[in-house]
Amino acid sequence: MQSSQDSLIHEATSLFRLVESIDRFVAEHEGLYSYTEATQRLFSHVHGQAEYTRKLASEIIERHAHGPGEPELRYRRDLIIQRDLWRTLHTYIKPATDAHSLNLPAPLIQMATEDLRRVPGLESSHIVVLLTPELMYYHNSPQSNLPSHMVFVEVPYSQGPSFFANLTIYHELGHYVFDRLADADNPRPTFTSLVAAMDHAFAETFGDLLKTPGNRTWAKRVLDSWTKEVFCDLFALRNLGPAYSFALIDILSLIGLMGEDVEGRFDEDHPALALRFREQQKCLQKEGWWTSVENMPSEHVSLVARLAAKNESEYFFEYQEKEVPLFIDAFLAIVPFIHELAADLTPHSEAAAADFAQYAEQIEECLLHGVVPSSLLAEDRALAPTPVSMINAAYCFYLTGLPRLMDKLDGQRADDLRQRMNWAEKVEAWTVKGVEDSQLMVARWQVLNRAATAGTDDKSLISPKR
Repeated sequence: MQSSQDSLIHEATSLFRLVESIDRFVAEHEGLYSYTEATQRLFSHVHGQAEYTRKLASEIIERHAHGPGEPELRYRRDLIIQRDLWRTLHTYIKPATDAHSLNLPAPLIQMATEDLRRVPGLESSHIVVLLTPELMYYHNSPQSNLPSHMVFVEVPYSQGPSFFANLTIYHELGHYVFDRLADADNPRPTFTSLVAAMDHAFAETFGDLLKTPGNRTWAKRVLDSWTKEVFCDLFALRNLGPAYSFALIDILSLIGLMGEDVEGRFDEDHPALALRFREQQKCLQKEGWWTSVENMPSEHVSLVARLAAKNESEYFFEYQEKEVPLFIDAFLAIVPFIHELAADLTPHSEAAAADFAQYAEQIEECLLHGVVPSSLLAEDRALAPTPVSMINAAYCFYLTGLPRLMDKLDGQRADDLRQRMNWAEKVEAWTVKGVEDSQLMVARWQVLNRAATAGTDDKSLISPKR
């Protein structure tokens, strides 16, 4: 029969081997690929935790060997805590190592990180991308034993390198922002107003209709889920403009969630597509984007307009095969407060539509000639066109301009799917390069400003690495 000490040594050895295997796995991938700064921070966290766990496991065995009279339960408890921690880390490592620079549009991740850090209280956030086998995007709430400033976003492995599809990452960031606002000790006034509006709408609509605590909790969860979804849409839209709406249509169509039979249907987790796109159109109209895209000959624009025009009488929510319109009535009273919160958190987006209106045609002309749109950037003016303008002009070109580009080239046919895919990928690549060049120029200006503030003439400071 195995002794108690042998059993403890066996447990410690098993944990040691697991940790060593994960640590080595991460190190091997770091030697093969390059990763974003945020993912490297995660890996550094893993290496540090691995060193701590190995040392702890060894010390437990050593202490037990020299002091067998000490309580063995304490040693086992320490091993269990570490084992649970590594069980959690284990689920993050493979998806994170898969998300190396060859599988991600790094400039988009950097742009999203910068926009996230504009939100008060989130200045130190880092986005860690995890590749998932699911054909859907998710915000992965980190466990308590992971750094709280790390934002985990799951991206379909098949869409990892795609620039346009991955714009929907911003929706997932919205979930993180909303959760952090909810946890804040001193929430923003606009968030407080939204919560008050939710409570008021719930009380006014339901009153004493929901008798049991369980039903009340479920009903509030439904309204909370709908509120988050619309907020995430508006947060993404204000940062990205109509390109977000186009990307959302593409991903929802790809996974089979677009269709006239579901357009007005609310479920327990999501409000109706008709309402979501109605609120997106309202935001685009208010910010000045809609006038620039409404006449574009694209099914995407027509779909947004058609969904937004649906009458509220076509909305429906069923629970246990019975329609419960009271939920929709309550939610409609909340929606204006969601707009106010999204606008409050994204004041930097207010000039985006004007920049797009000014430069869209020039960006399209660049793409039509196979030129990276960053060629329009000039040091004698503020950075314009902005990355958001490049992204929106490129997405519009992707939707409507590819045939014109391909018609200019011998042997290319717009109805040849492989050829069309190749040119779509080229347009994405030019867009990524344009965004990256813009980011490099911003970094160069920041170095120049720091150098000017420090009073130095060191020209080596103003040559950012490419």
